[in-house]
Amino acid sequence: MEPDRTSYRTVRVIGVLLILEVIGLLAIGVFEFSQVHWRGLDLQSPQHQAVEVGVFALFIPSGVLTLLAALGFLLLRRRGWLLAAIAQGLSLAVSLWLYTLFQPGYVYPIMAYCILMILYLNSRDVRVAFLPRRGSGASYEG
Repeated sequence: MEPDRTSYRTVRVIGVLLILEVIGLLAIGVFEFSQVHWRGLDLQSPQHQAVEVGVFALFIPSGVLTLLAALGFLLLRRRGWLLAAIAQGLSLAVSLWLYTLFQPGYVYPIMAYCILMILYLNSRDVRVAFLPRRGSGASYEG
């Protein structure tokens, strides 16, 4: 089965969704950073916002990977799928770790988005678009 225009459209949509994820992570980071009162900082208080902002920096590697994956998807590069899967797994792992320590409210949408993106990355249209190109005599069943 040859990839058609529908599968390429799906791949481009995933690229745009990955860029939206990076923008969302940046927006959450800026919001969290702006909520901390840096002058009257008390690390012993139960509201340890500065620590949460510092820990939010763990999303930087997954954000960079997500941006590279989005560019890979938009340019139809095969390694974009692998980068996207690794980035979503890393974001999900950081979200779960943050949830166990601090239980910030922003991890819920990040976890839901990561799960939906993993499901979307494994859809048939996306897999067909990234199949290795074969001669006209080869067929794909599955």
